Amino acid sequence: MPEEEQKKKSTKTIIPISKIDSSASGDVLRDESSQYGDDAEIRLPRRKRTDARVPIIKNRTDDAQKQKEKESTSKSPKKAKKGSSAFPEVTPKRKKKGRKRRKKRRSLFELMSGSGTEGLFRPIRVFGRDIRFWPLILLAALAFMAVGVMLNNSNLTITEQTVTVVGLPEDMEGYRIVVLSDMNGRRFGDSQSLLLRTLNGIKYDAIFCLGDMVGKSGNAQPFWEFIEGLKRPEKVYFICGDSDPGPYLSRARGTEGVLSQLILEDWILGAIERGANYVDAPVGIPVKKQTLWISPATLLNLETITTLAVWEDQTEQEEDGVRSGIVDDYTHLPITTYRYKLAQRLYEAQRKMNASDIHISLAHEMPAESFIYTSEDHKQQSERFLAAPDLILAAHYCGGVWRLPFLGAFYVPDSTLPRGGWFPDQRKVSGLSAVGESQAYITRGLSTNGSTPLMPFRLFNAPEISVITLTSTLPENMLEAG
Repeated sequence: MPEEEQKKKSTKTIIPISKIDSSASGDVLRDESSQYGDDAEIRLPRRKRTDARVPIIKNRTDDAQKQKEKESTSKSPKKAKKGSSAFPEVTPKRKKKGRKRRKKRRSLFELMSGSGTEGLFRPIRVFGRDIRFWPLILLAALAFMAVGVMLNNSNLTITEQTVTVVGLPEDMEGYRIVVLSDMNGRRFGDSQSLLLRTLNGIKYDAIFCLGDMVGKSGNAQPFWEFIEGLKRPEKVYFICGDSDPGPYLSRARGTEGVLSQLILEDWILGAIERGANYVDAPVGIPVKKQTLWISPATLLNLETITTLAVWEDQTEQEEDGVRSGIVDDYTHLPITTYRYKLAQRLYEAQRKMNASDIHISLAHEMPAESFIYTSEDHKQQSERFLAAPDLILAAHYCGGVWRLPFLGAFYVPDSTLPRGGWFPDQRKVSGLSAVGESQAYITRGLSTNGSTPLMPFRLFNAPEISVITLTSTLPENMLEAG
């Protein structure tokens, strides 16, 4: 009996079935005979599995349902429940996420340090060596360059230039002129302290300002601070530049006051009130027993008698118009009268100049060579034109603003030069040169040029204070040539 009972027990084997989805066939344990019918259909495993998982034996009668579960599981694996009949490989999501975060941190470090092996900032190879951290090196170089530019733009340099003038009177031997230009409303120190301190260390007899001291901004305060800080502001002589406001107003301020107060711009009147001299007509500067004449370069080729006659007639016509009640003549009469006074000063200066006097012409932009040659041709008609200048002082170029090492300026705003000012002859950009029998000196100025807004700062071009010394002694190179 025991053997028979044992056989009966062995014919009924119960296999534990893992839990399946509730939507399938229920989470219960069934014996094989009730589920599959016949014992012959049971396929037992050949060997005992060591792991706790037991594979599910396919149910041939329920293939359609299983196929549907498989399709739904493959379509949305993220929504599969823990009790699913399948046993997919479980990937720890938190660990993946952590790895991604660590990877991002490494990528950021590689981006900042440039030490990565991939991407834009990987090490670069120079002369057979890998250069790491090159982005940081580049940033440091740019910062160093920015500091250098700031120091370069605030560090004033003094350029000494000796100019030989043939027939220079003995009273003018060693006469020293400070030449400034293109301040463009900029300050050098608090209330121009740096500029004034530099000038106080220089011995000079006059200061010539060649225009654009105010500039397009119209801020005259820095220029006024400069004049106020000088011990002798009456030594300052200035002209108007192409970027300065004015010099004349579009209409007169009123009917009371001197002509200059009625028509000149405020920045000019403010400089005059502080002691400076506005040069819009020839001015004679006494030097011991001699006279040094300075004049705007625009007056060089004007015939004095004809100019005086033209403005005299224009003034008389507008005066008649005012008496007749013409409003336009009433508005323009002060400006016309002022120009007539300038023509009178031009005529008188031309009559007073003699052969022993020295004539210096002040220009903001360097006159064309043909214009200078024309002024020299007037020697035979000296009673009708100003004498040709012994020296022309000019500015405007600012040394090219940006200068390349070993090459110099690559552009200056002057359409009269070859190539429209691109890659100019460096002797025409700054320094002393000769044009016919006259000499010309161009200063680099203090700031930038209003005609080149794309160059807002100076590069390899420190602000310059030029000091001209007049002498009758020939330079050594000319003596050696002789």
